[in-house]
Amino acid sequence: MAPGQGPVKIAAALAIAAAGLGGGFAYKKFRTYLSEKKLRKERRQRDAAASQKEQKARAVRNGAAAKSRKPPRKRKKAATKSKPAE
Repeated sequence: MAPGQGPVKIAAALAIAAAGLGGGFAYKKFRTYLSEKKLRKERRQRDAAASQKEQKARAVRNGAAAKSRKPPRKRKKAATKSKPAE
């Protein structure tokens, strides 16, 4: 399948095979990386949900009222400059 004749053809075939093998390893590593990334994300979401439940349960046990979110702070408007008296 490689171009050329004799030793050139053999060298080219080996190079093609090595590239294919390296690509296979790279693909396998990349797929492993993606699956682990997905698992980490799911684990982080589960942990966050569990800690939120724990905080709510702790608040109920302590008799604390449910916290409401703070309203956003309003920005101060820039004061208009008064003209100097002449």
